[in-house]
This record gives sequence, structure tokens and C-alpha cells, in this order.
Amino acid sequence: MQLRSYSGLLVGFIVFGIVIWLAHRVHGELDDPGFAQTVLIGVSGWAGGWLIGFLVSPNTSNELKNLSQATSTITAFITGFTMAKIEPSFTPIFANGQLINEPIYGIRVLIFIVCFVVAAINMYVFREFNGRY
Repeated sequence: MQLRSYSGLLVGFIVFGIVIWLAHRVHGELDDPGFAQTVLIGVSGWAGGWLIGFLVSPNTSNELKNLSQATSTITAFITGFTMAKIEPSFTPIFANGQLINEPIYGIRVLIFIVCFVVAAINMYVFREFNGRY
């Protein structure tokens, strides 16, 4: 394994730590008791990012075949079942505008996006530097 892959992973975990530290500070300033929920959202983004980073960086032709099948199955599930379940959740947010005015929701979306993107890049770079046989 190359030093670059380990340093990339280290940077990713440092960014994740900074995001969690900032979330803790924001929750303290807003007097919001939902810090555990915010951490769970960040961890969910991290796990999703690692999955996507793994799926887009196959190492062997056999893995490419298997991952393409898994990707099609996951995509079908997400676009079908998940979208049908998520859509009703957005109705109360945008219907009366009360929930959208809470800053914690925007912060949680940003935390999810940052964790997702950093983890996807981490996994992709790790597999690129360590797996081409």
C-alpha cells in the first residue's frame, strides 16, 4: 500500500472530526439537544459516500461485472421505493415554511453533503492507489 492512500484516509478522518466538532459547537450555540441526530446524519453521509466511492472504483474485471450488477440493483431500489417514501416527508417542510426556517436543518444537510463527498473521494482514491493489479 502506498503512503498517499493512507494520508488520504487520514485527511478524510480529520475532516470528519472537524465537521463533528463544528456540529457540536453549533448545537451549543443554538441550544439544540439533537446533536446525536446530527452525528447520525454525518455518519450516514460518510457510509453512503464510502459505498458510492467503492462502487465507482472496481479493481478487476470480475469486480467490475459484480459491481455493475449491484449498482443497477441499488439504483432501481433508490429510484423506486425510496423516492416514493421520501416525497411525503418534504410536504410539511415546504407547505407552511415553518420547518425550513430552522437553521439546524440546513446545517444537517450541509453536514451530510460534506461527509458524503469526502468519504466518496476517500474511498475512490484509496482504491485507485491500492488496487490496480
